[in-house]
Amino acid sequence: MKVMALLPSPPRKYKAVLLGGLVLVMLLVLGAIFGDRGLIDLQRLRAEERRIEELAFQQQQANAALREHLDRLRSDDRYLERVARRRLRWAKPDEVIYSFAGQTALTR
Repeated sequence: MKVMALLPSPPRKYKAVLLGGLVLVMLLVLGAIFGDRGLIDLQRLRAEERRIEELAFQQQQANAALREHLDRLRSDDRYLERVARRRLRWAKPDEVIYSFAGQTALTR
């Protein structure tokens, strides 16, 4: 004996409520996945957060290098002289600086 055969068919209004509930659940699932704050948007935001964190890390590294450079310029006279001589192409007395075509000035 089949159990389904023994049960009467649900009334028409229950079928409509069941279908309406199913449609509502499907809309909620689609909204949770594709909506403004859905899973796809969450994945995009997480990727953007990782990119921004990487950029912030790189900026911190660059800032640390610049701070070290600045501290050395303030405290190390030999370093200051070396940087100035390179950037400004200064020469000591009796010193000759050779410059070749196509060569750019050193910046550090």
